Amino acid sequence: MIEVAGQRFYVESKSVITAARGEQLSRSVEAGTRLLVVADRIAAEAKRWLRESRVNYFDRRGELRIVSPPMIVDTIVKSALAMARGAGGSLDSQVAKEVAISCLLTPDQPHGVRQIARYINRAPSAVSKAMADLRNDGLLTSTGEAMIPDLFYALLAVWRRRAVSLAALPPANSQQSHQLALGLEDPEHAAGWALTDILAAASWGIPIIARGNHPPDFYVPSEAALRRARILLGEASDPTTRACTVALPPARLACLHRVDHSQTTGERWPVANYIVVALDIAQDQARGLEALEQWTPQGIPRAW
Repeated sequence: MIEVAGQRFYVESKSVITAARGEQLSRSVEAGTRLLVVADRIAAEAKRWLRESRVNYFDRRGELRIVSPPMIVDTIVKSALAMARGAGGSLDSQVAKEVAISCLLTPDQPHGVRQIARYINRAPSAVSKAMADLRNDGLLTSTGEAMIPDLFYALLAVWRRRAVSLAALPPANSQQSHQLALGLEDPEHAAGWALTDILAAASWGIPIIARGNHPPDFYVPSEAALRRARILLGEASDPTTRACTVALPPARLACLHRVDHSQTTGERWPVANYIVVALDIAQDQARGLEALEQWTPQGIPRAW
């Protein structure tokens, strides 16, 4: 219990407050109880629940709200915690990005180190460190649940795609297919080229307009595959007349566990998982983010 301006508040201190915990707190607080929730990170949806139930909170990243008349405080404060951690530090490495993507694919479930290590094919020790860093930044709960939408937007802030425009499309059936490491035979289990951005978003059902002749955008699995693509397919002299673009992914996972949409949407290229695709289209902060807000897929939990 603490006293602020002559008023006493019960304090609940947590590392993170998820949306579910915020709802629980808002429903359980007794009428007339002055409660102050303090956490390193409070999810945006949790804050909505707390505000509606007149529960006070302090997000140690720098937001303080106390509404207990005659005292009303609703302000952004300088956060020593945020300054000490810096921006995006816990998501600097490829492993951390892959851990984040894995958790965002099933944000409503807990995740263990070995489970994720198997999925992304990384050493458990590297995964353990990445998860610890993300927990310390309040982006994962103690059981490995993703803090949404915080984790998605933190990953978006460090997600960069540096595309190269090519003059020709890769042939699906030829010796070049092997040289280019397309990986068309087993998209789910083998690494290979992964369709992303606009055409991939349309394939996932994200409501974004893609003109009929829009060139595909790919992630390629290695530096070697990128070099061969530039040599064998040629670089486009004018990006507006490109046949496709290729890029090394910010995280290797983008080229793993690809999805075959040929039977459902007719898309012939294996598609990157929907978190990777969402990160790419969200680089357009107007059209892309609007499309994500409008997307309500069945059987896919929203991570933004």
